[in-house]
Amino acid sequence: MSYENRQAVRYNVDTAAEVYTPSGVFPARTRNLSATGVCFDLSYELPEDTVVGISLFLTTDGIEDPDAEPLNIKAKVIWTSPRESDGFSAGMRFENVAGEEQSALDTFLAQLS
Repeated sequence: MSYENRQAVRYNVDTAAEVYTPSGVFPARTRNLSATGVCFDLSYELPEDTVVGISLFLTTDGIEDPDAEPLNIKAKVIWTSPRESDGFSAGMRFENVAGEEQSALDTFLAQLS
């Protein structure tokens, strides 16, 4: 794998998510997460440059709080590729994250470091 110049540290984390596209709402799992984006494992392919809504169901100590609101962010699909076993992986860059969403994301990432 070649050297990649990243703006933010990526954390390997597996959380539940939903991806909102013009075609519908689809389940996803995070592969890794940073302050600027996310990599998802998906059962479907998303076209590059598509802007989607995502809901991240953040956890505490690996446990999802059923009363906690998900983190809702818009993201742009930067790349997608088939996985060896089945499905696809997709890298997405967050768009216009600010305020409460940024604070919740920063707090969650701080727990991972």
